[in-house]
Amino acid sequence: MTTKEVVVELIERLPEELLQELQHYAEYLYTRSQHEQWLRISLAQLGAHYGPDEVDYLPNDLTR
Repeated sequence: MTTKEVVVELIERLPEELLQELQHYAEYLYTRSQHEQWLRISLAQLGAHYGPDEVDYLPNDLTR
């Protein structure tokens, strides 16, 4: 039995109030996964603009 099939079976046994809680949690998990995907894409795009010869700055290098 696949994970999805097990989850569907569990869903069918839950009362409505728990189904609403499960829906909120599933929406949270989906949103979190989308955020993590965008973060990976953003970091990859940022890294593509910098090469191995890029200067690394330390906090002591910055002055006001």
